[in-house]
Amino acid sequence: MRVGVLGPRGTYAELAARQEYGSAELIYFPTITDVALAVVDGKVDVGVVPVESLRNGSVGETLDALAWMDVKVRGEIVYRVKHYLLGNRGCTTKSIRRVLSHPQALAQCREYLRKRLPEAELVETASTAKAAEDVRRIGTVEVAAVGPRELAKIYGLRVLEEVRGAEPNLTRFLCLSRGDSKKTGRDKTSIVFYTATDRPGILHEILGEFASRKINLTKIESRPSKKALGDYLFFVDLEGHRTDPVVREALEGVREKTAMLKILGSYPKRF
Repeated sequence: MRVGVLGPRGTYAELAARQEYGSAELIYFPTITDVALAVVDGKVDVGVVPVESLRNGSVGETLDALAWMDVKVRGEIVYRVKHYLLGNRGCTTKSIRRVLSHPQALAQCREYLRKRLPEAELVETASTAKAAEDVRRIGTVEVAAVGPRELAKIYGLRVLEEVRGAEPNLTRFLCLSRGDSKKTGRDKTSIVFYTATDRPGILHEILGEFASRKINLTKIESRPSKKALGDYLFFVDLEGHRTDPVVREALEGVREKTAMLKILGSYPKRF
């Protein structure tokens, strides 16, 4: 099996993919969008991408790929993230002037960085692994990266300390493919839709299709469609498989009330 992940080597997406797929062949891509495109083009069998974290919510780039690209969700992975501060030889917390990492990682470590390195400039990179790669390339004691400790071995860096926080730090990843999964009896279905018109009560009517059938919704959020100002997409996760008669009936009711409904996929529920 060929599994696409956000690269370079050592990202949390890679660690989550190895947790799920063991010794599968991993292929690295520079962005989440590129991972999804590789799935569409058949370059990989599965793409593992982050969709939300416990502390910082959803990953917009992943939601956009789900909405507008021809991919399906075939599974989900919940990975416990541990961040570490990484630097070159001789680097200490007193010498650091810049901290590089992925925007989500920087956001998750905001309180730690504010207290521990209040004067350091925070610089966003495409991934935690790219941050470690850049720190090694720059080669000075004034820069550091935030990411998994595995990056230290890959890029020849030192683990300065663990980023500690009071709350657990879990990240949910989706497994993208060209098809979803068969029914297991403990499933989840993800959909995205938008309404033809914006009028009072329309969202209530749509969600009522699930409530009237006692289908539990585990997630709902809106995101700009990027097609018109004030035009929003709604992403919903619900319990059950799309082939369940009651779920299928509810989705047919939603389709009648929306301008667009895309069933992103049904897959085994992990949490």
